[in-house]
Amino acid sequence: MDTRGPRPALLAGAAFFLVMPLRAQVRAVLTPALSVMPSASMLSAVPAAGASPLSALSAIPTLAASVLPIAAPVATPVAAAPSAVASLSALTARTVDGVPALDGLASGRLAFDGAPLSGPEPEASAPRLPAARGDTLEFNGRTLPTRLFSDQVRISDSLIGAIDATRETLDIAIYELTIREVHAALQRAKARGVRVRIVMDQSHVFPEKQGHGRSPEVQALIDEGFDVKMLRGGDLHGIMHNKFAVFDGRLVETGSYNWSRAADVQHYENALFLNEPSRVASYRNDWAWMWAAAQPIDLNDPPGPVVIGEDGHGPDLPPAPQDLEKPVEFNGVNLPAQSFTPQGTADIIASAIDAARSEVLVADFSFTNAALMSALKRAKERGLKVRIVFDRGQYKFLKEMAEMRELGFDVRLSDGKGAGRGVMHNKFAVLDAKLVETGSFNWTMNGERNNYENAVYLDAPDDAAGYRAYFERIWARARPATDADHPAQP
Repeated sequence: MDTRGPRPALLAGAAFFLVMPLRAQVRAVLTPALSVMPSASMLSAVPAAGASPLSALSAIPTLAASVLPIAAPVATPVAAAPSAVASLSALTARTVDGVPALDGLASGRLAFDGAPLSGPEPEASAPRLPAARGDTLEFNGRTLPTRLFSDQVRISDSLIGAIDATRETLDIAIYELTIREVHAALQRAKARGVRVRIVMDQSHVFPEKQGHGRSPEVQALIDEGFDVKMLRGGDLHGIMHNKFAVFDGRLVETGSYNWSRAADVQHYENALFLNEPSRVASYRNDWAWMWAAAQPIDLNDPPGPVVIGEDGHGPDLPPAPQDLEKPVEFNGVNLPAQSFTPQGTADIIASAIDAARSEVLVADFSFTNAALMSALKRAKERGLKVRIVFDRGQYKFLKEMAEMRELGFDVRLSDGKGAGRGVMHNKFAVLDAKLVETGSFNWTMNGERNNYENAVYLDAPDDAAGYRAYFERIWARARPATDADHPAQP
């Protein structure tokens, strides 16, 4: 079979497919990328319209040499026909917005084919790691610890140090006061002109339990003209359970620590100092909200009993103000830096538990909250290691705490530092050794609905390490719960 006839057509087709992509890619390549300008002889080599396919093919090497980088020196181009030079310049000098300047046809082909340019791949940005808070912070020339655990230090010493360093304002929300040294520090602050304002739980101003009286320190605050108001929680058993203070609008102290002698001497407690401006602003806002709702104290006019409705409950409390921003990131879930009750904390803690991937450690004085119980159940079902330390005295009476052991959770009980006298009063959790939740908030239904509480969320690695180590110390000294620890209730 004679194959000479089709060969020119095949060669012409090859020339067409070589030249057309070349024209398209040259259009986006900057003029400096060309090795040479075409000479008149090169232009004359391009066949005119109607020339044979073979003559078009013979022109390809010459045309390619005019645009591809070459190592051999090339003679200086001679003058060419104006129309031809202008046409080629229009192709080579035009740039396209957003297209990088390339160093030749090879780079151009890579770019237009969607392949990466030569050079190292860009490094993926590393995830943001929370900064450590350090072991101490400075406040008005005083060095204070960032974290305090009652098995290691006397917390009141640092609290007194912060009060003595305060220069202008001291806003306090406390459940009780029974430490005379703290009262003396408040006296010194007031004497040097610090504006001291205190919101206190009503039941410690007008005790409701038979046989309980007002402490000498609380009585002295009232007698000495301190600016003190009282605040009661909702329903029958609601309380103002916060224990935090804002110093000069620049420092916050919070945690489980009640301002009481027993908390110093007998109980397992924790406290922390915070000086991040956004956190301080949030606590100031919550304090101001409570101050506006609190009542002046008139010892000659004690408050009346709670009015109970037909459903057996008192009126609901309005929800506490909450932060809109959620700067704490934990395993893809964003959390606020702190939260407050009534109504605003249990669901946040539950969402953090649901985001945990390996470990949940809980040290809680009292536990009845259904949402948090469900979250712990889900964590256990996912295969997470869940360990819980409860206060032994509370476990004795609360069926929800005993139910956690019945469900197969690893539960231990603690008496605090003083066997038979102290309590395990902490209320904190450590998740995946990365996130800490702590504050005044007991994981109870009352704490969520009827109490004034606060919870803080910490993602600093040294906070997580410190609280995890504290949990392990409590865990090592606690003992496993048994059937005898929760006898049948009448």
